[in-house]
Amino acid sequence: MNQAPFWRLLHALVTDRFVWFLAVGLLLFGLDHWRQDRDDYHILVDLPLLEKLAAQWQGQTQRLPDANELDALVEGHVREEILVREARRLSLHKDDVIIRRRLAQKYEFLLADADVPTEPDADALGAFFEANRARYRLPETFSFNHVFFDNENEAGAAVTQLNGDETDWQSLGLPFMLNRTYRKVTGERLAAEMGDAFVVALRGVPEARWSGPVLSVFGAHAVKLEEHNAGGDVALDDVAPRVVRDWQMYQQTAARDKGMNELRAKYKVELAPIDKLP
Repeated sequence: MNQAPFWRLLHALVTDRFVWFLAVGLLLFGLDHWRQDRDDYHILVDLPLLEKLAAQWQGQTQRLPDANELDALVEGHVREEILVREARRLSLHKDDVIIRRRLAQKYEFLLADADVPTEPDADALGAFFEANRARYRLPETFSFNHVFFDNENEAGAAVTQLNGDETDWQSLGLPFMLNRTYRKVTGERLAAEMGDAFVVALRGVPEARWSGPVLSVFGAHAVKLEEHNAGGDVALDDVAPRVVRDWQMYQQTAARDKGMNELRAKYKVELAPIDKLP
């Protein structure tokens, strides 16, 4: 049997650079697959992990874990890591709506934190406050006591009596389904409960004395106005911490929207033809 063709073919394969390139590639691929498979069954418990587990424990309990507690934390981490890897090996993470939403949420957090300054300078804060001044307006509020009657004459007589002696004011009048005492209730809420006319009338009564009759949607009231705050605009210094928080949230939202728009521009969304229903 003539073996010359075989040796010529073998020599050609051995000296062919493409064959060597392919062989080396296959070898590297095999080594990488072997390494990944080996690493997938290797769990490293190092100092950064211990510090992370201890910090999480401290954040929940306000103290550092003792040795037994730290051992339990490590064991819990190892158990979770094993289950996660085995679940991933079985592709249990695919097509899971909860995991999809969590991944999307985490990426949104990354977008929101991208290059967002933690504190605004004075000019930026002032400009944001002026642009959103209406958000920080104080609401109109009322603090008062009242006694309810079903007619104006009785309410008027009670006003005279109470300005002379208000010791037993809570025993007078008829039962009332809502409060007898209001403290710092907003005009908006009061109008919803007692009617717009009641709020308008309450703005005109003097403080620290009984007045009336004041009419509501229910009937007539003897009212003692303790405090009326007209609300309105506030100075930036009075609400600065709140404005800073709102500014930071606005910046995060803007960064997230900008990042999402940039990502969206990279994708082509195609609507597949849908057969008409019969």
